[in-house]
Amino acid sequence: MKIHFFETKEGFDNRAIKGGVYQIELKGAEGQIIPLYIGESVWITERCGQHLYALYNNPSYFGLTSDDLNNDNLSLVFSVLGEVTDKKSVLGVGKYKDMELRYIKDNNPLTQLNTSDRQIRNINDKVAKVQNEMIRVGMKNRD
Repeated sequence: MKIHFFETKEGFDNRAIKGGVYQIELKGAEGQIIPLYIGESVWITERCGQHLYALYNNPSYFGLTSDDLNNDNLSLVFSVLGEVTDKKSVLGVGKYKDMELRYIKDNNPLTQLNTSDRQIRNINDKVAKVQNEMIRVGMKNRD
C-alpha cells in the first residue's frame, strides 16, 4: 500500500500542520475512491500519524486486511477537508465538531456511523463493509 500523506500538486498541504477536518480515503489503481474516515484535530498531521501507527498494528482499524497493506495497487490518501483557525476549548463542541459532522454526513465514510464521529465498533462488521465495497468498486476480486 502506498501512503499519500497530505500531498498536493504543489507539494505538502501546509494546512495539515494546523487544525481542522481531515479525510482518509482508500484509492485503487484505476482511480476508485472509498472514503474510510473523517476526523478533526488541532494538529492534523500528529493525529493522522497516530492513525497510521494504529493501522499498521491492526489493519482492521480501517476495515482492511494484512493483504491490503501489502497491495501496491492500493493507496491510503490523507487530505485536509477544511481548516479551523479558532482555538478548540471543549472536545466535541464548536466549529471543529460541526464541520466534521457535516463532512461525515456528506462523504459517508465507511468505517464511521452516519450520525456521529464514532467508528463502527464491531470489527468484523467494519472489515466486511470495507472489503465488500472494495470488491464492488473493483479494487479486489472476490475470493
